[in-house]
Amino acid sequence: MKSKLFGVLLLIEAAALLLTSAVALYYQRVAGETDARCFLLTAGLTGAVGLLLYSFGKMNKHGNMQIRDTFMVVALSWMLFSLFGMLPFLMYGTVDNVTDAFFETMSGFSTTGATVLNNIDQQPHGILFWRSLMQWMGGLGVVVFTLAFLPSVAKGSKKVSLFAAEAPGLSVEKLAPTMGATSRLLWIIYIFLTLLCALAYYLGPMDRFDAVCHALTTIGTGGFSTHQASIGYYHSTYLEWICTLFMLLSGVNFAMYHFLFNRRFDVIRRNEELRWYLIATLVFILIFVGRFYFAPHFRTITEDQLASHPQTWWERIRISAFHVVALLSNTGFQSSNCDYDTWGRLFLIPTVLLMVVGGCAGSTSGGIKMVRVIVLFKYIKKTVNELIHSSSMYTVKISGQIVEDLSLKRVMSFFSLFLIVFMLNVVGLSAAGMSLEEGAISFLTCFSNYGPGTGITGPSGTFANIPVAAKWLLSFDMMVGRLEIFTILLLFTRSFWRAK
Repeated sequence: MKSKLFGVLLLIEAAALLLTSAVALYYQRVAGETDARCFLLTAGLTGAVGLLLYSFGKMNKHGNMQIRDTFMVVALSWMLFSLFGMLPFLMYGTVDNVTDAFFETMSGFSTTGATVLNNIDQQPHGILFWRSLMQWMGGLGVVVFTLAFLPSVAKGSKKVSLFAAEAPGLSVEKLAPTMGATSRLLWIIYIFLTLLCALAYYLGPMDRFDAVCHALTTIGTGGFSTHQASIGYYHSTYLEWICTLFMLLSGVNFAMYHFLFNRRFDVIRRNEELRWYLIATLVFILIFVGRFYFAPHFRTITEDQLASHPQTWWERIRISAFHVVALLSNTGFQSSNCDYDTWGRLFLIPTVLLMVVGGCAGSTSGGIKMVRVIVLFKYIKKTVNELIHSSSMYTVKISGQIVEDLSLKRVMSFFSLFLIVFMLNVVGLSAAGMSLEEGAISFLTCFSNYGPGTGITGPSGTFANIPVAAKWLLSFDMMVGRLEIFTILLLFTRSFWRAK
């Protein structure tokens, strides 16, 4: 069963590579580019391996996957996708080593957006389209995997755990009678938003190719661009507002669009995570606008840093909105004046905080997820109330539903594991040769699938010059962050493999 499923997944990737080959062949004819051969060879190899795995795979006697098989397939499929997806970068010479190729590809499929490329504008159209398509597939893939596998794990249970509900692609409310039908609904929503975004970009200064590529990475909340300067390349206020809008929409639980289409306004209205996502967006926009306004009064802000700040109220609002939404949705695009490294340290802490929190569960964004943060604060409030009123019992509710103790324990365990993984990575990245600050923020941005870090990995830099060991560790962090810590952790526990 696992072999057949791996085969199907590789055949899907081969189809995506063939689509990219068609794009590369078109630009080979009109512009003389030479990357089409690389994609055709990779598509052939990936398809051949996929057919072999599918042909030799066997179904188990029940026809269903066991729990451990489910998690193993989800984790290893990302590795397989990245191993085959990196081949065009090596064949064409976009990068000259396996480390950089794997880092770039994992960053694509995990929708992180961290890059090792310093010459994006010089890359052929096929390479640029593949980078964008990887992120679109990665954003959709998380939704598909969780819908396809996690419900089967909880089959027979009428209780919806928060751990399942907050995984990307899942909602407490069922969208359709079967998970297959639910998956198809999310496909339709995903494709519709992508087409709408591409059209909106095309109505601005973007050409057709750039509009499609940026739509793929916007809705996938990846942040890869066809230009080194990202959205700032165009110096277009229109594009920045359009990008802000669709990044905001992509950070919302996709189930909300289904309920909106079916006029289930009651479900949308009581969805607490959506409400706090929008409130947090507005509040932090105001915080950044206020910091830009009061920055001249802080002695820690230098004249050079002040010169990089937006000067008018309109610019402050626009740049703050773009920056906040790019962080909360974990898209990682940069506008014409969003290099937060040049703004001063006054802006660094809220920037890191937002990239770690991320968007809503059920969206393509990364991060801890807004629902976990809500549960954390409500659990703290519950604990305080119980200390004050020891004879009383309090509950935690999300969107009017009681969160069970098991789900609360999982959320608290997630935060504990997050802190442990953070500390281990800071030590590891420091040992690899990165500074303490750059290592800490690089881990947070890769784990949260945001993209840019700080210093040499900041908005104006890349990950090209960090140590090799750090690149492999951060590549693993991207996958851990995208698939949630528990999915990977289970693979390293002895009891998990012994379970029947």
